[in-house]
Amino acid sequence: MPEDRINISTHRTVQSNKTALSRQVKEQTQLIGELTAMIQQKEQELAEWNGQSHLIGELTNKLQETETAMSVVHQQLQSKTHLVNDLTNQLKTQEQHMRTAAEHAQLIDDLTTKLQEVEIKLAAASLQGKHISAQNTVKTHMVSGMALGLLPAPLFDIMALSGVQLNLLRSLCRHYAVDFDEQIGKGMVSALVSGSLPVLTVLGLSSFAKLIPGIGTVGGGLSMTVLAGATLYATGQVFIRHFEAGGTLQDFDGKHWQAFFKQQLEEGKAFVRSKQFGTEPNSRSATTVN
Repeated sequence: MPEDRINISTHRTVQSNKTALSRQVKEQTQLIGELTAMIQQKEQELAEWNGQSHLIGELTNKLQETETAMSVVHQQLQSKTHLVNDLTNQLKTQEQHMRTAAEHAQLIDDLTTKLQEVEIKLAAASLQGKHISAQNTVKTHMVSGMALGLLPAPLFDIMALSGVQLNLLRSLCRHYAVDFDEQIGKGMVSALVSGSLPVLTVLGLSSFAKLIPGIGTVGGGLSMTVLAGATLYATGQVFIRHFEAGGTLQDFDGKHWQAFFKQQLEEGKAFVRSKQFGTEPNSRSATTVN
């Protein structure tokens, strides 16, 4: 009996152990299944993660490439910026130089204009001084010519007047740097006087009047004095005008100047009378154009 009880007890113990072991195996099997499912899930997640990691790697590489390209572009941009700054500075420098050059050019223009004005004024002053000097030469010869009126010898005074006229022309040629030729000069002064027939007539009559004793000598001398002075005055004005216009003895046209000579002859008479008798001439200035 006791052995049966032991056996029964043992059997029960074995059965209980089997049941517990079976339950434990079942639980373990279930746990393994759950773990297997979890492993599969994790493997799937890992696979997905690996795919995402590959994508992340590609994106990372592209990002690195983009950053590298941006760095190159940034360097190029900096280089171009420096180049633009250099060009801008050069442009500013050129503009400053251009402004300076323009200012210098304007200054040169202003100075040139002022210089031209000064030169014109100097030339005008020189011409005026030269003209005044020429008029003084005429007056000097007028004094010499008027003195001929006091010579008592008829006709000699007319010949002497021609000599004074020729000498006046020689002096004016020298004054205006014009080549003088005595033969051409004689023909010119002769043409001027002969072109005014009344002048020759009056000169001849005044000279011959000296043959009359007394009042004829005095009257002829005074008339000859006025005419000699006026003739030299008119001769001087003609050649002063001709030379100041750039003329020479070779291009002198006596016929062209005859009207002007007659006009200046009348002014010369008034001028001589004003000097002799203290009256003012009513004629125009000898330097006016007819």
